[in-house]
Formats: sequence, C-alpha cells, structure tokens
Amino acid sequence: MIHRALGHLLRCKDVSRLVSQREDRPLTRWERWRLRMHLALCDGCTRFDAQVRFLRRAMRHYRA
Repeated sequence: MIHRALGHLLRCKDVSRLVSQREDRPLTRWERWRLRMHLALCDGCTRFDAQVRFLRRAMRHYRA
C-alpha cells in the first residue's frame, strides 16, 4: 500500500512546474494533493515554493 501511494508522489521537477503554473491556472484537486504531499516531504521544494510566493507578492506590490 505504501509503495503504491509513493508512486503518486511528484518529482521535484514536476513540483517546480506546478508551483510556477499555480498562479497562471487553477490546479486540479489531484495536483494540489500531490503538491502538498511532496512539499510535506521535500525541504528544497518547500524553499522553492516560498521563494516563488515571495517573488509573486513583491511583483504585485511593485506594480501598484
């Protein structure tokens, strides 16, 4: 069962793509779940996600 569940986890490359796309389109429920599961386990992708969120906020404030 665990092996089957782990087969559904995303690779870091896929996570970076989804993190970038998240602002441009709504993610599906399945994509959101897989993204959350990966971020719960991967410190590098969690840091990347935080950096992307920070840059998006900074860009929105800069435009205003």
